[in-house]
Amino acid sequence: MRIVFFGDLVGEAAIRYLEGNLPRLRRELGADFVVVNGENADLTDPALGKAGMHPETVDRLLACGVDAITGGNHSFDPPWAEELLDHPRVLRPLNLGPHAPGRGYLVLEREGQALVVVNLAGRSAWPPADDPLWALEGLVPCLEAGIPILVDFHSESVFEKLGLAFALDGRVAAVLGTHTHVPTQDLRILPRGTAYVSDVGMVGPSGGMQGYEPGFLVAALRRRLPPRGGRLAWAQGPLEVGAVVVDLEGGRAKGIWRLENLRGG
Repeated sequence: MRIVFFGDLVGEAAIRYLEGNLPRLRRELGADFVVVNGENADLTDPALGKAGMHPETVDRLLACGVDAITGGNHSFDPPWAEELLDHPRVLRPLNLGPHAPGRGYLVLEREGQALVVVNLAGRSAWPPADDPLWALEGLVPCLEAGIPILVDFHSESVFEKLGLAFALDGRVAAVLGTHTHVPTQDLRILPRGTAYVSDVGMVGPSGGMQGYEPGFLVAALRRRLPPRGGRLAWAQGPLEVGAVVVDLEGGRAKGIWRLENLRGG
């Protein structure tokens, strides 16, 4: 089984990139499943610095070949978040709790193959979240039926990500880090067969702060409040494309590698 995972989508340029390139990439790579993190895909309230997704964005991503869309700390930014999270292919962090709208995992099936996708948030990224390791350990026994499990761990902390990956090494197929938007070089397969990377990176414009124009964010950092009259905006640099490919065999990872030499168009 081959899975392609794209890190945090940031802005319209990221969506257009996938629309223009994903059908071809799926064919060339022989991808069985494609997963993306979409929680930064749209600006849902620029004056307050809110991101998230529009329902139309979900439709566009699924139409170009995405199988599942994960989230994180921006999942509940839009006022229409509950409606959005009712979509069967959209996830929010599992460890938000059992009473939150939406779902924290889903099962994808295609041509006789199946994959479980789980979304988690680290407390370093979203302090109200429950303990991510406890949440995943509570879920895994219910899913151990030979179906590989891919985890999008949306966290600021490498310690959190590595700790969870080693704790469940061999019980989940992959732990792929998101949230920082900065790609890391530590791709590896842990001793019992779990693929790992601290952060996949982003699909978004370079030249700013994590795909955003820095002015609004720097002002908010100084004031600890959204700046008066300011608006969050996308950065203006060339598009970065952060994505990894994970190859599985028998529910264990056999390889993890970056898609190199990708550029926005």
